[in-house]
Amino acid sequence: MLGKAVVLFLAVAVSPFAAIMVTAFLLTEEIPADRLAFLAALPASHPGPFALGLFVIVALAWAIAALVTYAYLAPLRSIAEGTRVIALSNRRHRLSDEGSREMREVASSINALADRFLAVEADVMGRIQEARQALEEERNTLSALVAKLTQGVLVCNPEGRILLYNPRAQKLLEAEARATGAADWVGLGRSIESFIDETQLAHALEHIHHRLAAGDAAVLVPFVVQRPGGQTLSAHVVPVLDNDRRFRGYILTLEDITQRAGVDARRTTLLQTLTEGQRSAIASIRAAVETILTFPDMDEDGRQQFLGAIRDEAVKMSGRLDALEVEYAEELKTHLPFQEMLGSELVAAIGRSVRETGGVDLEVDAPLDPIWLRVDTLAIERSVLFLVSQLSQACSASALSLTLEQRGGLVGLALSWSGAPLHGEALKRWGLRNVMTDRHGTSLNLFEVIERHGGAIWAHPPAIDGRPFVRIVLPVSEGRQAADRDAAEAGYGHDFDFRLFEETTQVVDRMNAPLSKLSYTVIDTETTGLDPRGGDEIIAIGAVRIVNGRLLRREIFDSLVKPKKPIPEASRAIHNISNEMVRGMPPITEVLPALHRFVEDTVIVGHNVDFDMCFFALAADETGVLFDHHTLDTLLLEHAIHANQEDKSLEAIARRLGVGVTARHSALGDAVTAAEIFLGMIPLLEERGIRTLAEAKAASAATPAARHHQY
Repeated sequence: MLGKAVVLFLAVAVSPFAAIMVTAFLLTEEIPADRLAFLAALPASHPGPFALGLFVIVALAWAIAALVTYAYLAPLRSIAEGTRVIALSNRRHRLSDEGSREMREVASSINALADRFLAVEADVMGRIQEARQALEEERNTLSALVAKLTQGVLVCNPEGRILLYNPRAQKLLEAEARATGAADWVGLGRSIESFIDETQLAHALEHIHHRLAAGDAAVLVPFVVQRPGGQTLSAHVVPVLDNDRRFRGYILTLEDITQRAGVDARRTTLLQTLTEGQRSAIASIRAAVETILTFPDMDEDGRQQFLGAIRDEAVKMSGRLDALEVEYAEELKTHLPFQEMLGSELVAAIGRSVRETGGVDLEVDAPLDPIWLRVDTLAIERSVLFLVSQLSQACSASALSLTLEQRGGLVGLALSWSGAPLHGEALKRWGLRNVMTDRHGTSLNLFEVIERHGGAIWAHPPAIDGRPFVRIVLPVSEGRQAADRDAAEAGYGHDFDFRLFEETTQVVDRMNAPLSKLSYTVIDTETTGLDPRGGDEIIAIGAVRIVNGRLLRREIFDSLVKPKKPIPEASRAIHNISNEMVRGMPPITEVLPALHRFVEDTVIVGHNVDFDMCFFALAADETGVLFDHHTLDTLLLEHAIHANQEDKSLEAIARRLGVGVTARHSALGDAVTAAEIFLGMIPLLEERGIRTLAEAKAASAATPAARHHQY
């Protein structure tokens, strides 16, 4: 811009001199020689007027050049940048109507064209949306079904990169690892080998390929996965084939069998105790009997000693068998035929059973929200039926009702009635009476049924309405409750991207790969101040992932960090993070290693990202992790794209690109905003020929602002 202004100035300044010289040349032929001598002598005898005239001409030329530059050249460059934003990134961006009349007319015409383009685009997109509606419904249905499954489900491409996962899979693979401090992250584009042993998975896939080659149409390979913290998962691998039966990837289902494995181990121990533990006693008894039989003439004292030994070993065996019987009975109690069912279905089934079996009309009530229970339905039905029968006889109970209610992790079955109250001593006697016989032929009393469910039962005095009641308390099913909760939080499941079936997600030459093909982690931090080398510390970190050109809003990192020093009041006024909020939070030595695993195999992006990376680098010795990732700075990229836009704050850039700003000055909020800005920048960079990571880094380094962003 300055070069064009200088050229314009020279043109304006030289033009008057050129005109004077041409005019003088034409007039010299008509002027007499003596007059020419007079005119030639004027500048030498009166230099002031000539110098003044020259100054006026130069000043006038400079003023004209500056006016034209300010009124036309600079606005034209800004208009060109704004037009590119409309064409490539933000259709709703509009040019400013400030400046000269001509510039306002140009901007107005471009805005009108943009309005027309937006209207046409909206019409076309509406038609496309109608055509895609059925496909979108199928997509949402698939997402909802996968999210509601109680099993963990992952879909992977042939490289083992995750294309789809449900909340249950995320919980199974992340929860136990985080409890041991070795958390990995489930996410689109990440490798399944971070969670499943590579050898086990390779063996299963080899078996699948072998069976597919043999023409086996129904292939399912099971194996067991041992996870950190003693977690045991049952895994099944099923291939995904195209129409030509070519291998495109696989589905991996996971189920937590830790408790089941523990039960089997305990039973094995019982069996070993029964066999190995009695072997020595039996051997001793056999030896004593054989000695008595071998020496029939043995004296009486010797015979009594051997008989005493036989008696002692028999008593020991009897004691061990009694203990094993009790232990095995307890083991059976923990292995009732439990099933997961909705609480509303349970009370409805109890109501039908009481009405059909006992002839009593039992009113039932359950909340609308789903409450899952893991129960032996028959045992609970028989227990309630027994209580109804006893209450009818002992308390003249009538107008009975059964209400399902949840309080925290417990569910109450409140059986109320009109009639005499129930005394605690009577309930104790009832609790010892048999209510059913289980599948092993063992009679169970009321208390044993409740105990096997991990519950409790007690009688209440009359409530406010004058009706006494008995409450049976049972635990909720954590597995189904967690699955429902995860699905609700995830909004019908997590993102998936089946386009990753068609392409490799592992970029070997990252520097020369297209920007749209790379995976990114966009980060932001909140700190105690702006001087990382002067002792300021990180107090919050937020990060979000971009895979295959999509912002994955559910795959986030969000953590407060406990600093070593108090947070200054000036910093708190900006980010609203107080000392009370970070008290009890993990230190930087725990947070940065977890973040390092989160950003694995991605390019780090941030707004003024060198500021954040400086904090990470200074903490490397303390945390033991080094962030040597490639980085891109949205602030420097903005300078490369829009050099003529004066306001380069995060809010201004977001406004130009049509990005909404939420939760400003929160680490995660600013990271999400920066991620959306970066996605909007990619087509603008490509239009300028900046298509690879290497080109983007070079363009950033070439901006004048790059020299002022070193920490």
